[in-house]
Amino acid sequence: MWAEYAAVHPVTIRLAPINRVADLPSLTAELRQSLAPVLHEVFSALDNLFDDVPPYMMWWNQAPRSHAEWPDAWLNMEIISPWRANGVPRYIAGVEVATGEYFNPVDPADVARRLRDAMSS
Repeated sequence: MWAEYAAVHPVTIRLAPINRVADLPSLTAELRQSLAPVLHEVFSALDNLFDDVPPYMMWWNQAPRSHAEWPDAWLNMEIISPWRANGVPRYIAGVEVATGEYFNPVDPADVARRLRDAMSS
């Protein structure tokens, strides 16, 4: 698990297996079983990041059905929250979208520290 260094969203978390796996069906039974407690820990930490439970989105990035064109695919999950403070969303400006250059008002290192603290408490 890591927090993105130059994330577009205030809270951006990625989870990935240590060894390269292309997609969910390629996970071993052991990895699939170990996923539930990890997800529980991560979402509990996210829920404790602010005074209120923040909204978030989650999705999987994986290889398409034909792996031949994607030999370097590495399964990973992204979890993002638009909150930069309790109940305060981050709005993306038109110029950010137009240029592809995003300004994140939150220090990713601070978010990572707060998530680690929430996971250890």
